Amino acid sequence: MKRPLNIQNRFQKMVIPMICSLIIVYFFIYGMRSMQVKADLLDEIAALEQEYDLVHERKVDIERHVELLQPDHVDPDYLDEKSREMLGLMHKDEIIILQED
Repeated sequence: MKRPLNIQNRFQKMVIPMICSLIIVYFFIYGMRSMQVKADLLDEIAALEQEYDLVHERKVDIERHVELLQPDHVDPDYLDEKSREMLGLMHKDEIIILQED
């Protein structure tokens, strides 16, 4: 008769640690600082880095074009291309070949 009481006593001593362990595991998986949140943040970081690379590439391209139009050093080919484009004297399929005389 003593054996069922011993099993019941052991079970009662294990219930609280088991419940605490389950709570800890739950918050480890689904909590605010969980593995899933970390994975989502890493995905967001990767997407933002790609967007940054595109924006940086565009910025470098714009800076290169601005340098070509600086007053102290104007690239004649680029100036001719932009002026013809702005005045509507150039078609999309037109190829410009400049000849020096």
